[in-house]
Amino acid sequence: TMLGRASSQLLAGSRQRILPLAMRSVPRYLSSSNVAEPRFSSPPVKTRADEVLVGPMGPLKNMDEKTSTVELSPVFHRHRTVVPFMSSTSKISCEAFVTPNSTVAGNVCIGDRTTVWYGSVVRGDENSVVIGAMTNILEGSVITTDCEHTDLSIDTDGTGGRVVGFPGSVKIGDFVTIEAGSVLRACTIESNVIIGAGSVICEGALVESGAIVAPGTVVPPGRRVPGGQVWSGKPAEYVRDVDHDEETLPEKTAQKYYARSLDHHDAVYSLESYSRLSQHAQQ
Repeated sequence: TMLGRASSQLLAGSRQRILPLAMRSVPRYLSSSNVAEPRFSSPPVKTRADEVLVGPMGPLKNMDEKTSTVELSPVFHRHRTVVPFMSSTSKISCEAFVTPNSTVAGNVCIGDRTTVWYGSVVRGDENSVVIGAMTNILEGSVITTDCEHTDLSIDTDGTGGRVVGFPGSVKIGDFVTIEAGSVLRACTIESNVIIGAGSVICEGALVESGAIVAPGTVVPPGRRVPGGQVWSGKPAEYVRDVDHDEETLPEKTAQKYYARSLDHHDAVYSLESYSRLSQHAQQ
């Protein structure tokens, strides 16, 4: 009979819920009222009201009610839009609009009324990037530089992809629209140009004023797209001259996106706020 009672007790005990270590109740003398607040907290865990959570640094408050015991610095809560790189800092016009989840890093100069839309990256870490006025870098675009004289490029025309002698900087003129998902690397885009969505402009390429690059086009390294023409393809080829209506299209498109950016401006944090956060982080 004693063996039977022991077996029954053991079976009953196995049916009891065993709390994880982080959810076990602590003794009264270690309750949250007697222990100093921890510096860091564990991720939120659902618990009953009579239980006390114990994290790596001690007891925690009920995370279900969003009463975290720690308020981390705002610097590390948000994406850093403007990132200094070594001794280079970006120069952004007070009239420009850069969305909070974009990244502008290194030696970058952005002119008046230029917009950099959500998820775009402008990297001036290896060389400089100069963007003129009333230019639009739309969602998910990437603008990146190269070293002083690039010696490696994307093989877009079967020549091995190796070129030399091109400057590594990026220059973009005024009234330019770079549509979503485009990639520009160490190239020159003159004023009044439209770069279609998903296009790739390789290093050393030159797109002259008034040209239109169709969506999905790949402009090979060192290729020149003459002004007043429409180019398309992989690699890019001449399609036709721009018509009368298309002559004013770059300017109208640039103004349209700038006007739209004014509606977004009040809904996001200002560049001054991010500048202060960046200075705080460096300190």
